[in-house]
Amino acid sequence: TTQILNGSVGVVAPVEVATMNLDYPMPTWAEKALLLYPCPQGTVEDGFAPDGSVFCSACDAGRYRDSFALSCSPCGPGRFADNPGSAVCQKCPPTTRSADQSASRSCIQCPAGTLCPSGTSMPLPCPLGHFCLAGNELPTPCANGTKRSETGGSAPQDCAPCEPGSYNALVGRSECSPCPAGWFTAEAGQLECSMCPRGSFTSNIGTSACTSCEDAGPLGSTTEDIASSDASDCQCPGETYMPVADKSCQPCPEGMSCAFGSKEQSIGEVGKAWPVARRGFMTRTSAPLLVFKCLLEEHCPGGSCQDGACSVQTCAAHRDTNAVACGRCVAGAYQSGSECLLCEVGLDSLPLVFVIVSVLVLLSAVTLAINRDMIHQTRWAVGVMVSLACLFAAIQTTSVYLALNMKWMEPLASLMKALSILTFDLSHVKKECSMSIDPVSQQLARQLIPPIFLTYIALVLVVKRRFAPVTHLAPEFLNTAGTILMNFFVSICISVFDPLVCYAHPGVRGYTSMRSDPSVLCFNSREHTAMLVIGIAACVLTPLPFLSTAIFAVWKYPRYVAMHDIAFMKAFRFLFFRFEPSAYFFGVALLLRNLLICLVPVMIRNDAAAQILAAAALMIVWIVSQCLLRPWRNSAANTLDGAMSGCILLVLVCGAVGGAYTASEITTQATSVFVLVAFLSMWFVLIAWNLFKQLSKSDVYDMLICHNKAGGAAQAKLIKLLVAEQGGQRVFLDSDELQQLDNLLDTVKAKVRNLVVYLTHETLTRPWCAGEVVTAMKTGKRITVVLTPSFMAPTSEQLEMVDAYLEVGGADLLVQYGIAVGDVRDSYAQLVAAQGCVHIRVERDPTNTRHFQHLVDRLIQKQTKSAAVPDAASPGCLVISADPCDAEAAAAACILISRAKPSVASFLKEGVSFLSDHMDMGIVGHCLAITVARALVVILSTDTLSSRHQLEIIAHVKGLNEKDHGPVAIPVNVDFSPPSTHYYSRVLPQIWPEVSEAQVRRIGVFFRTASCPYSTRASDQVLRAQIHAIVRRIPLNWTSASGIGAGIYEDDLTHIEFEDNDGEEEEEEKEEEEQYEEEEEEEQEEIEEEVVREPLRSGLAAKLPGMRASE
Repeated sequence: TTQILNGSVGVVAPVEVATMNLDYPMPTWAEKALLLYPCPQGTVEDGFAPDGSVFCSACDAGRYRDSFALSCSPCGPGRFADNPGSAVCQKCPPTTRSADQSASRSCIQCPAGTLCPSGTSMPLPCPLGHFCLAGNELPTPCANGTKRSETGGSAPQDCAPCEPGSYNALVGRSECSPCPAGWFTAEAGQLECSMCPRGSFTSNIGTSACTSCEDAGPLGSTTEDIASSDASDCQCPGETYMPVADKSCQPCPEGMSCAFGSKEQSIGEVGKAWPVARRGFMTRTSAPLLVFKCLLEEHCPGGSCQDGACSVQTCAAHRDTNAVACGRCVAGAYQSGSECLLCEVGLDSLPLVFVIVSVLVLLSAVTLAINRDMIHQTRWAVGVMVSLACLFAAIQTTSVYLALNMKWMEPLASLMKALSILTFDLSHVKKECSMSIDPVSQQLARQLIPPIFLTYIALVLVVKRRFAPVTHLAPEFLNTAGTILMNFFVSICISVFDPLVCYAHPGVRGYTSMRSDPSVLCFNSREHTAMLVIGIAACVLTPLPFLSTAIFAVWKYPRYVAMHDIAFMKAFRFLFFRFEPSAYFFGVALLLRNLLICLVPVMIRNDAAAQILAAAALMIVWIVSQCLLRPWRNSAANTLDGAMSGCILLVLVCGAVGGAYTASEITTQATSVFVLVAFLSMWFVLIAWNLFKQLSKSDVYDMLICHNKAGGAAQAKLIKLLVAEQGGQRVFLDSDELQQLDNLLDTVKAKVRNLVVYLTHETLTRPWCAGEVVTAMKTGKRITVVLTPSFMAPTSEQLEMVDAYLEVGGADLLVQYGIAVGDVRDSYAQLVAAQGCVHIRVERDPTNTRHFQHLVDRLIQKQTKSAAVPDAASPGCLVISADPCDAEAAAAACILISRAKPSVASFLKEGVSFLSDHMDMGIVGHCLAITVARALVVILSTDTLSSRHQLEIIAHVKGLNEKDHGPVAIPVNVDFSPPSTHYYSRVLPQIWPEVSEAQVRRIGVFFRTASCPYSTRASDQVLRAQIHAIVRRIPLNWTSASGIGAGIYEDDLTHIEFEDNDGEEEEEEKEEEEQYEEEEEEEQEEIEEEVVREPLRSGLAAKLPGMRASE
């Protein structure tokens, strides 16, 4: 191989190879060129050196020579050679050009607005849509939103923004595109066009603004979509429509749905839009824009619009499209739930017939059942009856919710619908299939149901009397009618108030419809006027008289009970039997509650939230009252009533939650203020009352009498009366607060100056007496002890076992109030020993007026002038006889005298005489006094049957009465039970050995005579009523001739009790037998009414308002 190195050719091969026979290849072009052009590139031959070698010189700047050139050549356009000896000419770099067209030694910068690619000798102009900066190799395109319509742009400012109405989304554009119709650009230089918003349009291209529909279409119109390109696209928006009379868009009527482009003039046109009723609303063909709200959504499916085409369906199947709110079914169909179903011929009248027959049978059974003798009804039967009454009352209350403006969800909706039959709604029995009656006739029929029931009850009782002659028509009718009206009072009120329970329809006209029959417009139709008149008449004839009668009966109840008026109790058994005597007024409270609940939908019509709040408030007040009073006679019924009332309130809450009702701002504010004020008021009143009771001096008593009601009730009451009259002091009887021991002890602590312990046989065994004594001892009160002959002081052994000395449970009761057994022991020991207290010993039981006056003088430590005792034999006076050995009977007589004097003063000028005040006269003197008296009041007490004095007085006055002489005998029952026949045959002869058969008969007749009740344990209110009943039996007119027995003289008085008129005996016995049979019948009635007598006899009357709790 050969190698050219430094211009010479050398052979490169190993030595050993040189001796080999090699075939050399042909020389290359480079080797040949080197032989032809011995000078390297960039140089040329410039003669020969002395040694014969070639001398080479470099090419000048701007010229070059490559390997094949014989001489240096000039650089061409766009090229340059800046140094001598260049083998090649270089291209001018981009953005530059050669300085000369030939043999250029350098390149110069191209100006802005031109382009100079590499090797350029002449600059090119910058292309359209671009601009060229000096020094940039490539042109810069104009930004989007701009354009360059000419060449030679040299800066960004040379790109002009697109005019309004045009856009350019690309770069390097020479022109902008115009916006199409429905599009616009409001400003220059926009990259894209904007669509015309709803409510505007543009029909031209290249516009810079859209035309508003307000300017080109109806007022308030808009377009359905954006980018609208025609004025016809401007229509009334959804939920508005264009009326015929007003070329502007108006809000869609409430209860209607308006599709886009709805017009009143398009109603009924195919392919057009117009207002259609929403679900739950309807319109009639005669007034397509007058909207009525349907009571249930299912009644009115409403219309619909799709793709601009509307269809109308105003009422559900088989509903009358001409009736307001689709409120009734078409002829031949009946209401079944929320649907109208077609009647089946011959079958659909059976339910109505079945209901009528069932109601009549049930009414007959009720009439017979509720008038059964109460003596035959066990406690459990009474409990069942009371519980059923509670249940029915709760169901009746729940039925009121049907009238509220609420939508009930299942299963409550079905329950409420089922309860509607209790409001005399006959839709469940397919009445439409049996008879065709208009709403007025239907309302009249509903109001006639109670009178028809009452008439039927009267007929049942008349039939009953034919089979049971002892049936008392008037009391039993009143009781049965009252029971029916009491239990159906809510139903009657709902049906009466039905025309006033309306709900509002949408629209400015203010139409309202009856909830029970939406097809009847309230106060805007003849039908409603007629129904309103019927309702008012029914209200005046049934609910108002019944409520007034109940209120009157409650007002008179204490008086009639005090008089033992059995007929009254029978007649109003329905009103009082279910409740405790202390809550005898609760029947009226129940009626008033039901009336107020029925008035809620009447007074509050359209505000469902306000209705819910009002009904809830009434139920809360009722629950609180029921818990405080516990009025039901059966304890389980009280629990049941409270639980049911709570459930009723929960049902109301469920209805409110399911309906998602929103109260108005006014309702919310008013309710919040009311609740806040009520809460703060109760808190303030409670604190203020306690402070007032603590600080007030008006409730301070001068004396508290601690006594045992069984042996000292009348004596304590008489002492209280005399202390108030003679000493002007306030006296408190502990028997007034025996049910609330803490109140009693608090009275002793803070409101009593002197504790008077009136000790009779069992006084100290009573726990409240122990509590009073301990409290008085510990608080340092003055204690006065009155020791009567019947009192026996406890022994030391009894004091040691004081818990056994007290009555059963007494010690446990005292412990609950912080009084230990040891406290009772110590206090009793001090009491008996007269330590820290004053003893007043009564040597004999007080049995007349002077005895009690003397005792009171010692108590008040003041000598009072005793009133003159009337002459016992004063003709025409009122004589009062009591057991002369019975202190309680004597006290009862003194109370009667004191309380009766103001009542008899106007006609009884002769005065009142108490025989016990004239014991010196003996039995003969007493009989003489009775003979000339106007009336004789005999106090029948427990010991009357063993008092010969009383028995002789009774026999004497009845003997006078048999001859139509003597005073009117008035038996007064204090605590007396008629004796059995064994008493007359065995006991009476032992008490009065000389008694004759005629006297025994007279005594028996007297004891069977209806007596006046007289309970000294009762409250002042009851006591006044009882005394008034006694006074009424005293004759107003009296003459001496009628008051003195004929043929009775002073010398005959010794035998007056033993006279036996044999000549008249047979006739008198016959009359007595007839009278006895009548009295036996009356006695049987009294036995039947034992449930009334017994509570009165055991102190139950003392639980009435104003009365005090019994022992």
